[in-house]
Amino acid sequence: MNIEQFEIFRTIAQVKSFTRAAKILNFTQPAISSQIKSLEQYYNVELFERGSSGVKLTEAGKKFYEYGEKILALFNEMEAELAKISGSTKEFIKLGASNSPGNYFLPSAIKVFKARHPNAYVRVDIAHSYEIIEALRERSLDIGVIEGDMSYGPDIERHKISSNKLVLVAPANAKWKKIRNISIQDLMREPFIAREEEATLRYLFNSYLKSIGYNLDDMNIVMEITNWEAMKQAVLNNVGLAIIPYPVVEKEIKEGKLVEIALEGENLQLNWNIEVVVRSGETLTGLKKELFDFLTSPDTIWKAEEENITQNKMRFI
Repeated sequence: MNIEQFEIFRTIAQVKSFTRAAKILNFTQPAISSQIKSLEQYYNVELFERGSSGVKLTEAGKKFYEYGEKILALFNEMEAELAKISGSTKEFIKLGASNSPGNYFLPSAIKVFKARHPNAYVRVDIAHSYEIIEALRERSLDIGVIEGDMSYGPDIERHKISSNKLVLVAPANAKWKKIRNISIQDLMREPFIAREEEATLRYLFNSYLKSIGYNLDDMNIVMEITNWEAMKQAVLNNVGLAIIPYPVVEKEIKEGKLVEIALEGENLQLNWNIEVVVRSGETLTGLKKELFDFLTSPDTIWKAEEENITQNKMRFI
């Protein structure tokens, strides 16, 4: 058993997906699956339950996560203290990210940043936006990258770096290839896939519905899912319609596997803002300042993502 296994386990538990965890950690999926299998064999327990909507922790997994967090925190503290004694310039940065940036935008950007700064050790926590804010306030994070458009108070400084539209998507079957728009009344009757109750998107979409006299609870919600990849797969499998950030489904829309549906007579112009957040009045130094400048530059974070997408396309040509 080694520290890397704790990191792998923790990331899978947070993003609820082996595939997404592999991308974030820059490993292959077989590699991280092998590490988890090794842990499960060592302790003779199952740590994850696999399902159609992703993975979730077993009772043993929850206990392992609880102690793993303590072990990782102590390990990072030890590394930092030993680095000071040895005079090493290695610097630990605790970065929190909500679902969309953590899964779809940050992995390639962090990879570029670490290539430029080999002495940077960036630990990424995936959590809900409000949890990232609380962790910043408690000083257990240095920087946060969050989604949505909510007010967090004067103690949090916000830096908007991107705004992505949210789109209503449907499977590209015979019905939706012909019906490319829908009224809000008809949408209320269609099977709908929603994010979980704590998700910022759910709050954002429900606020929009209330502004035009409706409520999310009035919709025909057939499934609640905690991550974008599983939502996308559910739509592809004809489970229902869903509201998803455009970058998550851009590839499938362009390939004709999903279709974007417009709302008749309604102006569904929901934007999914991505922001870097830090504690107000605090001056970042060293590699933390370098990472902050890198993330808040519109020319670097998205360029890194584009390069990653291009490389992935080349891989499959």
